[in-house]
Amino acid sequence: MAHGKDPSRQSEREKSDETQRDSDSASEHQADLNRDAERVEADRAKLQSRSDSDASRDLGRADVARSGAKRQAEGDERLRLERQTSDQAIKGERLRTDAATEKGRSHHQASARSSAELLSQEQKSHQKTRATLTSREEFLAIVSHDLRNPLNNISLAAQILLEDPKDIKELAASINRSAGEMLRLIEDLLDIERIAVGKLTLHIEQHDVSEIIKQSVEQLQGAAVSKGITLEAEPQDVSGYVVCDRSRVMQVLSNLIGNAIKFTPAKGKICVSCQRTGPEGEEVQISISDTGEGIAPDIRGRIFEPFFTTKQDWNAKGLGLTMVHQVCEEHHGRVTVESEPGKGATFTVLLPMPQQGALA
Repeated sequence: MAHGKDPSRQSEREKSDETQRDSDSASEHQADLNRDAERVEADRAKLQSRSDSDASRDLGRADVARSGAKRQAEGDERLRLERQTSDQAIKGERLRTDAATEKGRSHHQASARSSAELLSQEQKSHQKTRATLTSREEFLAIVSHDLRNPLNNISLAAQILLEDPKDIKELAASINRSAGEMLRLIEDLLDIERIAVGKLTLHIEQHDVSEIIKQSVEQLQGAAVSKGITLEAEPQDVSGYVVCDRSRVMQVLSNLIGNAIKFTPAKGKICVSCQRTGPEGEEVQISISDTGEGIAPDIRGRIFEPFFTTKQDWNAKGLGLTMVHQVCEEHHGRVTVESEPGKGATFTVLLPMPQQGALA
């Protein structure tokens, strides 16, 4: 019995083994369940990951598609802007080229016009110079002739005095007249030259205009009487002074009165008058009127020009009236003429009068 197996222990051991087997089986089953659950979870995670990846890939593809379209649109817009800029640049360059061409054409046309104008001016200047030279030549011929005449008279009178000094007084008067004529001509020449170079000196003072007119008329009264002409000064309505060089104004009046005597026939009349003129009486107007042959309209505007002479010889030797005109201008005055052929002429000299209070 001591060496025999205990049946109860054997049974317990078997139960214990069976229990252990059941426990092991349950554990294995639980492990299988856990593995299955893990596998299902892993599969679900994989599926989710795959789904997410597919979605992300689809989104990426959509983004790429959208980005490509956007890039394409942006590229098209850039290309459009570049073309527009290029077109504008080409248009601007074309406009600049056209403007430069037009400017060049205008400059060429202006240059051509300017050249034509310069040529025309040169031609006019040449013609004027030729006319002036011709006038100067004629003038020199006239002056030479007019100087030679009184000089011949002086020489002849002197010769007669030497040979037969009977009419001494008459011959002396002839010599005196001829010498005076020569001196006046020489003085006119010198005055014209002085005025031309701006060297005419005026001794400006305030002088009684009535006295200047009175003396000018008295000096030429004898010449008028010798031709049977009445020369008179009308009663003056000017009591006052003129601002002038007395000797020059007398020279002007003597020249105008002398011309009037020259062109007025016997029994004619010359009248010297004077009055204030201007809005405030700021000028004195001296008029020399005659009943002579008058001045033709076609030469009336030229008789004050230097070296201009006519058959009528109103601007004697081309100097007298020129000197009158220039001396008046030097006095800030002027000289005018009105005339009708056959009805005489009226020369008017206007000179400034001093302002009120200037004599104080």
